[in-house]
Amino acid sequence: MARTKYVMHECAYCHKSTKMELVGGTQNAQETGAEKSWYRCTRCKHSALLAIPMAKSDKKADAKIDRSVCVEYSKEKVFTIGQAIFFSELNDVGRVIRKDKTSNGIHSIVVSFENSGERKLIENFRTDFSDELATSVAS
Repeated sequence: MARTKYVMHECAYCHKSTKMELVGGTQNAQETGAEKSWYRCTRCKHSALLAIPMAKSDKKADAKIDRSVCVEYSKEKVFTIGQAIFFSELNDVGRVIRKDKTSNGIHSIVVSFENSGERKLIENFRTDFSDELATSVAS
């Protein structure tokens, strides 16, 4: 499964919740359930050794997802975290692990697929809004 390079965390130096970039190696700690890694604040560039707890979704990801309980993915639908979905273009099943909102206001979800790793997909896409925008630009 693909791992993300960034994590949201409060920087100890600038005291703001920012996106922290993975810059160093990881050290697994099986007994504590946390993984220590070097991260750099993207705002102030301060580096820190963070103990990030291992994701609970990793334990669930080991279990196979049954295709019959999955919801068919469509960009117009709204999904919840933990929901099982089937993406026909990849012919793969996965679970929603995170929901984001892009800078232009479009909602997106991050799905951990069994075969394809993590993918970012669009959700709650309103086609009527794009039609209204096209007609207002044309006139």
